[in-house]
Amino acid sequence: MLTFIQMEFLKLKRSRIFLLSLMGAILPPLLMFIAVTSFDEGHSFEMLFTNVNMYMSAIFAVLIFTIIISYLFGREYNEHTLKTMLTIPVSREKFLASKYLMFLVWIVILTAVTSLSTLIFGFIAGLEGFSLKLFVDSFVQLLFANVLLYLTFSPFVFISLFITNMVPAMVGGAGLTLVNLMVYGQNWAPYVPWVCPYLIASGEIAEYSAGIGVSYGVILATFLIGLAISYIYFTKADVSL
Repeated sequence: MLTFIQMEFLKLKRSRIFLLSLMGAILPPLLMFIAVTSFDEGHSFEMLFTNVNMYMSAIFAVLIFTIIISYLFGREYNEHTLKTMLTIPVSREKFLASKYLMFLVWIVILTAVTSLSTLIFGFIAGLEGFSLKLFVDSFVQLLFANVLLYLTFSPFVFISLFITNMVPAMVGGAGLTLVNLMVYGQNWAPYVPWVCPYLIASGEIAEYSAGIGVSYGVILATFLIGLAISYIYFTKADVSL
């Protein structure tokens, strides 16, 4: 499995997607830095970390993740290399699992980039109240939210295998981002898979009547359904190579 991850990183050297995803991870801290310095939006590290985590996990990550999934799971189709990949002694199950694992590793990297860039912009802006505990807690919260969000994106794996073009993924990601914006704050937000990860990680789920167990159940169900249909399609169906 480690070999597959190394292969994926080697492939990324020839692609701009990884660089674009890093830029996307830096964008929320940059926008909040502009808000702090130009519009007087808070003067503390705590407020900066809170706002960045909210915008990243509830809005920007949704669009970034859809693009990453479309690239990761559809690249071999688009480059016509899937047939060659599957001629080596490896099962389709391991190949698909390596893609899921690479997606998770990519998310961890983006989370670290977001938190570190938030820290840097905070110092540049001269904000007050920094502590190592605050930074670690903020990073853990964002990582937790992004990992939960990762679980909810398994249905998009199937879509990326079925429709290998990245344009539908970008349109779908933008549409899902708008849905999150409209749903956030509504009573039924804990029932929407792509909203409740942030609500759980931030603790805002306590403000809703639905129990936290319901949101965990929604996330788990979404993950299992997406995992099942992507697995069946890729391993059992007559996938064009």
